[in-house]
Amino acid sequence: MAHWRNNVDKAIKDNLELQIKESAKHSNSYKKAKNPANAQLWIAVANLSRQIFDLNLKLNFLEKALQDIAKPKEEHKEEIKEKPSKKSDKEVKALKKSLKKF
Repeated sequence: MAHWRNNVDKAIKDNLELQIKESAKHSNSYKKAKNPANAQLWIAVANLSRQIFDLNLKLNFLEKALQDIAKPKEEHKEEIKEKPSKKSDKEVKALKKSLKKF
C-alpha cells in the first residue's frame, strides 16, 4: 500500500512536507502526550500561527514605510523632530530578527 503522503495534491505537497519536517523538530514533546498525533497537529498549527504573526509584522512595517513615503514633505519634517516610540522600536527589532531567518 502506498504512503498517504504520496497521494497528496502536488500543489500542496511541498507545504505538507515542510510542516511535517518542522513539527518533527518537536517530536520529544509530542511523543510524551497522551495523544501524540493530536499534539503533533497542534504543534503544526502553532508553527503556522508563528509564520502568520511574522508575516503580519513584516506587512505592517512595509505598509507604514509606504505610508511614510507617500506623505507630503512637510509631514516628514514634523516626524523627524518627534522621538520614535518604544513600541515602534520593538517592532523594528522584531522585524530585523525575523528577516535574519531568511
